[in-house]
Amino acid sequence: MAISNRRKKYPGVYAWILLFLVLNICPAFASERKSTCVKIIFDTDMLTDCDDAAALGILHKLADAGEAEILATMVTSSYPMSGPVVDAINTYYSRPEVPIGVPKKDYGVYRDNSSFLDSVAAEFPHRLKSNTEAYDAVALYRKILSGQEDSSVVVLTVGYMSNLAPLLKSTPDRYSALNGTELIRKKVKVWICMGGNFPVDDASDNVNFTRDPESAVYAITHWPGKIVFAGREIGHTIFVGDRLKDTPVDNPVRRAYQLHRERAKAKHWNHHTADPTAVLLAVRGILNYWNLSECGYIDIKNNCSFVWKDHPEGNQRYIIQKMDREQLGLILEDLMVIPPDKHE
Repeated sequence: MAISNRRKKYPGVYAWILLFLVLNICPAFASERKSTCVKIIFDTDMLTDCDDAAALGILHKLADAGEAEILATMVTSSYPMSGPVVDAINTYYSRPEVPIGVPKKDYGVYRDNSSFLDSVAAEFPHRLKSNTEAYDAVALYRKILSGQEDSSVVVLTVGYMSNLAPLLKSTPDRYSALNGTELIRKKVKVWICMGGNFPVDDASDNVNFTRDPESAVYAITHWPGKIVFAGREIGHTIFVGDRLKDTPVDNPVRRAYQLHRERAKAKHWNHHTADPTAVLLAVRGILNYWNLSECGYIDIKNNCSFVWKDHPEGNQRYIIQKMDREQLGLILEDLMVIPPDKHE
């Protein structure tokens, strides 16, 4: 009997089978569970775009709500003030103890044309004076992952893959006898990657891949577990942020938006939500916000152009918009403007 005929004959049975598969095979994307706290390593470029600041702020609010635990905040920018701005946002949200990892060797992306980094670093409380005082990102990844339960960590990148490529290539050290690939395979539940245009990308505007193309290609093609992409076609069609004007002036996320939008000579502070979208995906899963593509992989070239290929044994998927974009934007902006909890 064909599978389609069996479904017609035993609809209730197949409904229960589908529910079992969703809840047990893909629990990270099945539904929001208030009792589950997602353990996240947040990896940002924190360089040219203010939505990185909003993404980190949203992650802190989800942590305040008990939905996430921030294990570390990594930076792929080698600009000296990138780490301090991450530190300033962590401090504003009452988590100055969250460790920060930055590129320490011959990796990372350096650009000195940020509209907000120097000002935010100078104006807001934090402890790091520059990237030089932060942890080495690869070493911090290895330390954090080695101390976590198996298949328990969500890695979330909203920037370049400049930390992940050397992590994959890393060798055993004092933290773990496993090499990088083995450590990721054992400890990471899923990698949520903000980047790409789906299903076909000509690499003309995919900056999260193209500013460090060698790392992007290596990480994507060598990752030993699941990857879910939040493509640019999702967040780059949802614009919010103007309500940050109503938040206190001691909010570093507010200041980042103000400076970024002033340089752009914009009449309002609304901006795309590529990185905030990825945060919501990493913490809450797809819920009724998005659908998931079929399993497959991106057939990526050295210049980071790619074509999506469906494949039943592929370990990659991408999200497809389901909820009305304006409604999803309201959810994101609400999280942006909620004041921080004051932790004892």
